[in-house]
Amino acid sequence: AEIPALDGFRALTIAIVMLSHVGLQRIVPGQFGVTLFFFLSGYLITTLRRREPVRHGRIDFRRFYLRRAIRILPPMYITIGFVALLSLAGWIHPIDLRALPFDLLFLTNYFPVSGIPIGLWSLAVEVRWYLWLGILAALTLVRRRLAFTAVAGAWILWCAWQWWHGVPDARDVRALGCIFLGGGMCAIWRDRLAITHVGMAGLIVLAAIAHGSRWFGPIAAIAALHFCLWAAYRLPALPWPRRIDWSYGLFLYGFPVEQCIAAWNPAITPLAMLPLALAGAAILAAISWHAIERPLLDRFKGKHAGTETPLPAV
Repeated sequence: AEIPALDGFRALTIAIVMLSHVGLQRIVPGQFGVTLFFFLSGYLITTLRRREPVRHGRIDFRRFYLRRAIRILPPMYITIGFVALLSLAGWIHPIDLRALPFDLLFLTNYFPVSGIPIGLWSLAVEVRWYLWLGILAALTLVRRRLAFTAVAGAWILWCAWQWWHGVPDARDVRALGCIFLGGGMCAIWRDRLAITHVGMAGLIVLAAIAHGSRWFGPIAAIAALHFCLWAAYRLPALPWPRRIDWSYGLFLYGFPVEQCIAAWNPAITPLAMLPLALAGAAILAAISWHAIERPLLDRFKGKHAGTETPLPAV
């Protein structure tokens, strides 16, 4: 509701990841969708965090994490149970039960194999950045531009130093952290940023020139960040009903639905699977939103009347 153009844009980023999962990664790499999603998450949550009412002269630290837990945990645990049933029924590949405790506790990145076929590795990274953002907000740094920029910039520079010296970045954890903080800095400085068609075209040209070199990754990431704001503020808004956010459900159910389709018809082509997977995931996401996510959000909002618009899940 704060930025109508982004209501459907988050769902679009999940569709990009699903397109990659069905085998069309050469057309649009899934990492592009993940990058956009992390930027949007950092941008939106920092924006709303800056506008959050301050009670008794301080940030309500407990309330921030309670909202995150209510928004993220119930749908995730229900999806994990649903996927476990699919595995027991033989509709998807058997899950590795040894990894299940790590998945439940957002520690997927510390175990070599994820037990549940959901993108919990990226959710685990994002949840840790919610923790850090809450700490920065509790220290009032989110409301102070220069202080927040100094902290975020220090992290990004440290990651750049690691990248320059070839330090491995398992599952792009450091890179995604930089993207998240980049979104946060764009939210902090939004009124000073010039988002133009010329700037977007220039970044695309730079990325094309740098393709194949070690500079392609950073330039492509900056172009992706600019693309999000350009799409939100310079293009017509995607038609998306207000107070409906299926993006988290699409994120949770997209890959399990694709696995079910592949098990049902191993010979199915990527182009044939994609519309079926999108339709199936959309149906489950709609059920999740209307039966689980929105009722919980409305109940929480009723207990905290006068607060700001509900935050996106991821």
